Amino acid sequence: MRKQISEFVDYLQKVKKTSHNTCLSYKRDLERLADYMANRGVLDVTQITEDKLSDYAASLREEQFAASSITRHFTSIKAFFRYLEENGNISENPSDVLKSPKVEKLPPRVLTTIEIEELLSQDFGSDPKGIRDKAILELLYATGLKATEMISLKLSNIDLALACVRLPMTTGANKERLIPYGKKAKDALQDYLLYARKELLGDFQDDETVFLNCNGSSLSRQGLWKLIKSYVYKAGIKSDITLFTLRHSFASHLVENGTDLAAVQEMMGYSDSNTISRYITKTKKATDPFEWARIRN
Repeated sequence: MRKQISEFVDYLQKVKKTSHNTCLSYKRDLERLADYMANRGVLDVTQITEDKLSDYAASLREEQFAASSITRHFTSIKAFFRYLEENGNISENPSDVLKSPKVEKLPPRVLTTIEIEELLSQDFGSDPKGIRDKAILELLYATGLKATEMISLKLSNIDLALACVRLPMTTGANKERLIPYGKKAKDALQDYLLYARKELLGDFQDDETVFLNCNGSSLSRQGLWKLIKSYVYKAGIKSDITLFTLRHSFASHLVENGTDLAAVQEMMGYSDSNTISRYITKTKKATDPFEWARIRN
């Protein structure tokens, strides 16, 4: 069985071009299965039945493996036995008996108001990059934009007079959603557009993308991710904060301050209200969504 596991991992690496870490994970999971079966006198894959795999699954639960870990083990086993079946090593696939446990989806973390202040009130510096970074973080928290929306934001999407971002709805070709932002985001954005963006742009021809990297081209997703990680670290926030943390904090704080759930749904571009309501349960009396723009003034 161990020889076949080795051949399977080799197949993943050379034929399927599976990543090194994923291959190690498959190998580790399958070698654990091989140890379990060997301790019970099962040395050949043809001897592994549905009952034996069910017993193995029960052993994982008895050892209190997390549901996500059990699911990963099952994925490795199913892929292995599918490989054996396709290569004629087994006539029937016993891994069909394995049913992954339901993995509970926990609500994403929401930043406290203190953490928000620690993140947004730090010294960003007065150079073009620092001015840009402050504008990005302020706008992310003020609007809850997705990573794709942020890096592809155009000057035409920004309404400086109304202090809002205009974006098309994810559903409805002729509809647009308005996402207002407060004075702090407005000031940071205006500083960037007036004093920093032209310097970052340099001789580059792109004159529409709002946020640029230091080479004058559009900021990438990876660049945005690294930017957030850097300032989270500088702010001394210990937990793992992602762009989605900022997006969810934006939504949660909106609702906590009285904004109607339907308005939040529209601003975030969700077509299904359950996407928000399953995470946000604390609500107050509904107010005009533009009221949120006054909170961080």
